[in-house]
Amino acid sequence: MRSPEPGELPKIFTGPRRTWLLGLVALGLGQGALGAVSAWALTQLRAGSPWPTAVVILSIVAAAVALGGLRVEERIVAERLGQDYVRQVRRDLLEAELTPGSRTHLGITVARTTNDLSSVRNWVSQGVGPLAAGIPLIAGSAVGLTIIDPYLGIGFLFPLGVLAAVLVPWARTAYLKSRRLRRARGRMATRIADTVGASQGIIAARGARRELGHIDTASGVVVDRAVDRSVIVGTIRAGGTVAALLATLAVAAIGVVRGLDPAVTMAAMAVAGIASTPIIDLGRIVEYRQTYLAARAVLGPALADAARRRTEHEDSRQLAASAPAPDGVDGPGLVHMDVPGLTPQDAPLRGGGGVRIRLTSDDPEAPLRLMRRVVGLDAAPRGTTDEVWVAGQNLRAAAPARGRALVGLATRGAVFERGPLRRALRYRRPDLDDETAAAVFDTVGLSADRLPDGFRTELRAGGEPLTTDERARLALARAIYGEPPLLLVADLDRDLDQEGRARLEQILADYPGMVVFTGPDDLAGALGAEEVRVEVTPVPVTSDGRAPDDDD
Repeated sequence: MRSPEPGELPKIFTGPRRTWLLGLVALGLGQGALGAVSAWALTQLRAGSPWPTAVVILSIVAAAVALGGLRVEERIVAERLGQDYVRQVRRDLLEAELTPGSRTHLGITVARTTNDLSSVRNWVSQGVGPLAAGIPLIAGSAVGLTIIDPYLGIGFLFPLGVLAAVLVPWARTAYLKSRRLRRARGRMATRIADTVGASQGIIAARGARRELGHIDTASGVVVDRAVDRSVIVGTIRAGGTVAALLATLAVAAIGVVRGLDPAVTMAAMAVAGIASTPIIDLGRIVEYRQTYLAARAVLGPALADAARRRTEHEDSRQLAASAPAPDGVDGPGLVHMDVPGLTPQDAPLRGGGGVRIRLTSDDPEAPLRLMRRVVGLDAAPRGTTDEVWVAGQNLRAAAPARGRALVGLATRGAVFERGPLRRALRYRRPDLDDETAAAVFDTVGLSADRLPDGFRTELRAGGEPLTTDERARLALARAIYGEPPLLLVADLDRDLDQEGRARLEQILADYPGMVVFTGPDDLAGALGAEEVRVEVTPVPVTSDGRAPDDDD
């Protein structure tokens, strides 16, 4: 399966979706064939027909029931098509958020994975699907009417031509209004996310009424733009309904004017009536197409940016993975960290088991940025290479499972993935046994007994029902689990109570590997740590966040 180009959404006509689309075309042709059977049966109701009336009526009823069955199957296949497509796009969006360098606001992410993906699903399942089945049905009906009488075919197609002509400007208007509505929803989503995130401070300052007022204002903009958009959407949908009605009336009028046999005219009207359903759907399809285009205008660049970041990250990783080993890093517990723009120039951080290094800087965020670069949470600027060697292995060349075993990271404000407490503890090293997990849990001073389900307690919302102190202890437990040769700890003491800080000091003092941390003076003094200042001069970057090179 060919991957989409940067900025493109995945292809629809590929993999199993190709089979489903072809199935929808077959369902459309089947509905057309049943319409022809119904029309033929109607012509047999006239006097002199060789077929008994009961047989003809049963044929009409059977064709109608079968037609209904095909419509049900069409809806099922179309929904399967849309859900499969949205699942792929949703995965691409979440992969973008899990790519180093992502800075998308939570509210925007929620809007993209709900409202925008709903627009995508509606277009694929209720737009592409009905089109795949409806076009063969409309075309077959037109051909059948033309065979009966050319004027019937012309009368049937004329309202459709008029509809197509007026849909072009209407569709453009619907697209612009859909984009305006989408932007308003995005702004409302970000405001709601920010308000919920700051809820404790808002409540403490008794500002709930003010914030609700701001949200009401943002919601009012969404309402106004949705109502404004409904005018053009209603017009488009009405256009499909009017065209379907006029097509059927045109066939009836032409049959009367041309003096066709009443049975033939009635059969022609039946054919036009069967085709009226996909014609009515055309208005809705055009609406879904425009909301999809509005969503794609946002999702496409987001996916393109993620593709660029993945490419740059992979290029940087491969460059670092191919770098020769610096002298003196092949020992079993030795560590070498050269992070351009953060580690001192020509003085990489080096050490081994028992070494304690405290990072300081004029920029309080710089030490954490260094740690994030070491573990790969942030990508190195374009044109630079991070060199991180742990226990004789190039961290950028190590397999993911091996890389997790080499480095542990515990930071203040730790947020945990949804799942059982046991899984959160063993996330880095799921290969270790339960006895090791219980021992580490005890080491950091955590007790699963106070929780309703013990180690099976489900963590949600970033770590509930754990307290801030317990989350910090869990973060430390996960970082030291399996005793990686390099342990990184960032301001964890700020989230711990007094007993927890004492445990942290003891754990770091006894830790067999190299410890790089940020923390207070008394902790550094108790550990006898070497102090290293992190540089605050950033690597020059361009306006889009990349380091300059010859191509810029």
